[in-house]
Amino acid sequence: MRKQSFLHGALILMLAGLINRIVGFVLRVILVRMIDVEGLGLFQMVYPLFLTLLLICTAGFPIAITKLIPERLAARDQRGVFGLFKTSLCFTSLLSIIIALALFFSAEKIADLIYRDQRVYYILLASIPALLISPLAASFRGFFQGMHNMIPTAASQITEQLSRGLATIMLVGMFAELGLKYQAAGIALGLSVGELVGFLVLVIILISSYFSPAAFFKKLLPHKKETSPAKYRHGFFFYLKSISQLAVPITLGRILNALMLSGEAVLIPRQLQVAGFSLKEATSLYGQLSGMVEQLIFFPTVITIALTISLIPNISDAHARNDLTRIKNHYQDVVRVTTYLGMPVTVIFWTRGEELCQLLFGYPTAGSILAVMAFSAFFIYYLQVSHGMLNGLGKPQLALLNLSLGSLIKLIGIFYLTRLPELGIKGAAVSIGLGYVLASILNFIVIGHNIGYGLNLLQCFIKPLLASFCLFLFNQRLELLFDLLPFQLDFRLEIVLILLSLILVYLLIMLLTGTITEQDIRRFKQR
Repeated sequence: MRKQSFLHGALILMLAGLINRIVGFVLRVILVRMIDVEGLGLFQMVYPLFLTLLLICTAGFPIAITKLIPERLAARDQRGVFGLFKTSLCFTSLLSIIIALALFFSAEKIADLIYRDQRVYYILLASIPALLISPLAASFRGFFQGMHNMIPTAASQITEQLSRGLATIMLVGMFAELGLKYQAAGIALGLSVGELVGFLVLVIILISSYFSPAAFFKKLLPHKKETSPAKYRHGFFFYLKSISQLAVPITLGRILNALMLSGEAVLIPRQLQVAGFSLKEATSLYGQLSGMVEQLIFFPTVITIALTISLIPNISDAHARNDLTRIKNHYQDVVRVTTYLGMPVTVIFWTRGEELCQLLFGYPTAGSILAVMAFSAFFIYYLQVSHGMLNGLGKPQLALLNLSLGSLIKLIGIFYLTRLPELGIKGAAVSIGLGYVLASILNFIVIGHNIGYGLNLLQCFIKPLLASFCLFLFNQRLELLFDLLPFQLDFRLEIVLILLSLILVYLLIMLLTGTITEQDIRRFKQR
């Protein structure tokens, strides 16, 4: 295995992420048909709490070492690289054991007091194995990513998702006669199976890489006889302090986001009931928002997440070398990719929401919710990469502050807008979108203040905006072309062809206007 460049590493993660999202979407479509939207909503109510506990277990250590390891690499500090990795592994292992035990003994009270639904008790218990395994896997991924190698992360994510999907379908089918609560718990057990398989893949890769004569980290680091640079101190507690300075604000930010998801899972159904919906209707509407609409909105983040993961070690390395030009170039790259992605996605989700939800989930009514959230898509994607940028610059506390302000707006909006009968679930969608918009704008201002606002406006914003407008006009006339066909197409086939046509037309416009250049394509292939 070899070290990859920023865009090449991102491309590897994009491909892996695309496979994972496709598998995840197929799994979600199958689950909707196996346990209906109520069962999916039941699992989605607990999932944000699981994410919160998982973030506490990892404590931001994997992301922190992803930033700190490149700094040690730049200084050729081999001892520090492995010291950071071992410290992260030990600390997250201890935390995960404590959190898992706490959840085991408090699961029944959480089900009663927080969710007021005893059915979630079984889901909470079934998620405990994943809490023990996932933090270990995250530390391994943080190590590999810090070494500028994205292949282990990609391989483990693919195997994790595939095994999770197979295990989940089998378990949900096995528990069908036991009732909905056990089927929802089967989804959590499938999650644990996937985490275990992904972790074993990472362990195998690390062992095989270490004993291989061509081990990638042996080529990147000096010989063991070389002494570590005097500028870096060593020892478990010093590593712990160095990691914690970055990990604490990162963890607080991620916990805040997960808590907001948990808050949404509790608050949105309650406010919908205030608006006049029954408990079953409120649960179903929340299932449409969180289990369908948000899944579609976040599907393209396969690209922005890949960019973010690859961005952090590269920005950290450039920052350690005081290479401002390289930092600005990387930032412009991620902004361009984000606008190229977010603007056409907004057009497609806004105009084709009902068809997409009908095609994938059999719930065309969710399309109106998707159309509302479509206008926040670009801001959601930019928020992810801007967080990676701030983490790479060593300023996670600013990302935390901006996310907090955005979350506050989101929470206030959900409380006041969702309870309005004329808005209902659309009020929740508007509020969530506004929170992302505010946080992303604040991140843009902070990054500009630190490295400058010298973006190429033509390439980053004007051209993709023009291409997206042309896409909108083409979309308005597209169905007329299908009406000219001498035969009637199946609905599902027609929607697929429409989506493919829109994507191809957009790419063609981008190429003809010089928005995407041959140099861009070559840079993705560079190692």
